[in-house]
Amino acid sequence: MHKTRLIIIIMSMFFLGAANGFCQPRTAAAEIMEAKSFIQQGSNTASREKFEQAHNILTRCTSQGDHQALAEYYLGYIDYQMAVAVYRMDKEKAPISLDSAIMHLEKALQINDSNAETHALLASCYGMQIAFSPMSGIWLGPKSGSEMGKAREFSKENPRVALLEAIGTYNTPAMFGGGKDKGYGAMKRSAELFDRWKTTDSLQPDWGKEQVYAWIGLANLDRKETILARKAFEKALEINPDYGWVKYVLMPKVASEVEQK
Repeated sequence: MHKTRLIIIIMSMFFLGAANGFCQPRTAAAEIMEAKSFIQQGSNTASREKFEQAHNILTRCTSQGDHQALAEYYLGYIDYQMAVAVYRMDKEKAPISLDSAIMHLEKALQINDSNAETHALLASCYGMQIAFSPMSGIWLGPKSGSEMGKAREFSKENPRVALLEAIGTYNTPAMFGGGKDKGYGAMKRSAELFDRWKTTDSLQPDWGKEQVYAWIGLANLDRKETILARKAFEKALEINPDYGWVKYVLMPKVASEVEQK
């Protein structure tokens, strides 16, 4: 009698737990999807808090089998975005974020060395390090070029690879193989690749489509083409109406340029 009652109590507790959603821990895939949402919010608002929320989630995924490399990639991307967005006005902290980004991206490549996205982002991080310490270009320049070469080899039609290479080209002096005009042309090619690119796996990276138009707009501002710049920024906001960098920084900059004419 007592044994039967004990079994009933145990079964009741099991089904109560199931009804409240506490039966099983969330899968790594579900964690990554939530982290991607926080990353997007962080990118829109340059919010350290959102990036840190994503970071905490992804850290749990780095020990979970099939998604380890992807989790390390996104951790690297968070640190890259921290250097680009959050620390845009705090230059001393940006190199620290880049060091962390490189560490995560190198870990991702130890697991999967054939991922074009990871090689391209690592190349971009090396390039940004050179911007903060020009003398480091002696050894980081070749490393950046090598990583971008691998990225192109693995996926030459990937729009994010094209975007990161275009940004690097735009910010590299012509004497070292870059140049404004060359970079601008590469940005427009990246925009064309985004129009053709189809992402079939929602866990994989899908960022960049609004960013490419932000950069095209910036390039047009440099060229004193304010009408073209405005059109590019409007396109960025059409893709992502919450993109704060364009909405609150670049669009007002266009208005200021127009007023000065």
